[in-house]
Amino acid sequence: MGGVTEVDVAAAIGRIDEIIIREIVRTGASRPELRRALALAKGPGDLDADAALPPRMQRLVDLLAVALPEQGPKLPQGPKPLQGPQRRRHAAIKGIERAA
Repeated sequence: MGGVTEVDVAAAIGRIDEIIIREIVRTGASRPELRRALALAKGPGDLDADAALPPRMQRLVDLLAVALPEQGPKLPQGPKPLQGPQRRRHAAIKGIERAA
């Protein structure tokens, strides 16, 4: 059984960066290896399972993890709104702010 082609990679994960696709093809991975690496890259990540991967599978998982859309929690965009009771400012500070 031969390695995956660019068409195989695009069918599995969609059109992504051509460099990533070429690197995945260069690994010489089979279709089952690509499917397993894709599942590992999308999954929550078992550190023990990742440590035991052969170098080719680890390379595939690393490439796919970079190429796939973010799976984890989204980081807040912009400043976070204040929550909870607001602190009262001392009267002297209020006067300074007005003067400025």
